[in-house]
Amino acid sequence: MSITLIALAAAAASHSVSIEHHGQLLGATYTARAEMRTRTVGAKVPNRMDAQRCQWTATIVVDRKLDHGPALARTIATDKQFSGSEAGACTPGRQSGERNLAQHQDKIAAHLIAVAQADRAPLMAELDSVRNLASN
Repeated sequence: MSITLIALAAAAASHSVSIEHHGQLLGATYTARAEMRTRTVGAKVPNRMDAQRCQWTATIVVDRKLDHGPALARTIATDKQFSGSEAGACTPGRQSGERNLAQHQDKIAAHLIAVAQADRAPLMAELDSVRNLASN
C-alpha cells in the first residue's frame, strides 16, 4: 500500500527578500513545503508480531511569489529530502512524516535561504525579460 500526501510542514518556513530592479524595489517571498510520500513495508501475519513499518520521504519544494502580483510566481524544484520510518502500517490519519519532519525545521530554513540566494540571478533575468517585452 502506498499513500501520497502533499502537506505543509508543521511550521511552514518562509523567507522574504528585497530586490532592486531598475530603481524599483521589489519583494519576493519564498515558502517551503513538503511533499510527503509514505509506504508500508513488511508483513502482518496472524499469530506473529507485526513486522510492518511505515517508511516516509519528504521532498522539500520552494514556492516563489512576488509581492506586486502573481506574475513570475513559480515553484523551484530542489533535491532536498528527508526520510525515516516508524513501526506499524501507514494509515491516512497517522501523519508520521509530518511529526518527524518538525525536527528538521532548522535545516529546512537554511535550505530555503540557500535556494533564495541561488534564485536571485534567474529572477533578475526574468524581470529583465518582462521589462524588455513590455517596452517593445
